Amino acid sequence: MLTLIVLIFCSAVSEQEYHFPLSYNDYKTFDTIIPFSGYWLSENYYENIINNKSPKAAQNNSYVVVIPDRTLKATTILYDFHDGFDYYTTVWNLNQFEIWEVNDDIISNFINKIEVISPTRIKIGQDYFLKINPETKHGFLHNVLKDEILVLEEILFMGNYLTNDGKKVKLDKDGQIRGLDKYYYYKPYTDYYDEGMQVDQLILIKSKRDLDWKDCEEFGYRFNSDTLELYKLKCLVFDSVSNNCAEVELGELKYKLLKINNNR
Repeated sequence: MLTLIVLIFCSAVSEQEYHFPLSYNDYKTFDTIIPFSGYWLSENYYENIINNKSPKAAQNNSYVVVIPDRTLKATTILYDFHDGFDYYTTVWNLNQFEIWEVNDDIISNFINKIEVISPTRIKIGQDYFLKINPETKHGFLHNVLKDEILVLEEILFMGNYLTNDGKKVKLDKDGQIRGLDKYYYYKPYTDYYDEGMQVDQLILIKSKRDLDWKDCEEFGYRFNSDTLELYKLKCLVFDSVSNNCAEVELGELKYKLLKINNNR
């Protein structure tokens, strides 16, 4: 199967090479397919998550790049899961794909070239990226999550678990949770730059539809080998201006979920 993917990928590139323009300025108008379109996650973030299982610790210098199916379309870059921008585009220029900044609908500033290492790995500038297939449709949660890319659900949480009393719990890549009390959805945080984010956290949601935030409960969590531990949050410092807890720590242990398979 991998061989077939490689052949298809290389074929798509070679077919286009006969039609690529030679004029220096043609890249600003030249429309062609991008064979490696899709969602790309910085390799260092992925490896950090797999090894340490802490999105808070992995957040710095992390990137998600969404590359369109054709040149000249918007290319989205999400920096550290905090700031996302789509005023970039991907072009074919001087026999390579490149990312450029777009200002007032004008392709203006070169950002980085893109090197294809394999169908599942690319290099942008000095950073390596891995191909991911995140969930982007969230059912009734769509109005809340909007266009958020569900990365952690797939690479960290998805799987089957057992509670201490032997009940089966399933976490899906689209954010659904099954078998854990009356919770229907879970949402792990990826952005820890705001107040009250001293520990890894997620939200458990009791609503099945028509989301009301009173049905959302925040928990701290950590992975102890193959066991996901969920804790109530203990507020250490309350911010009366923002009306939020400014500093938290893990409190009472609420759930222990043993992961019973590693199937993706």
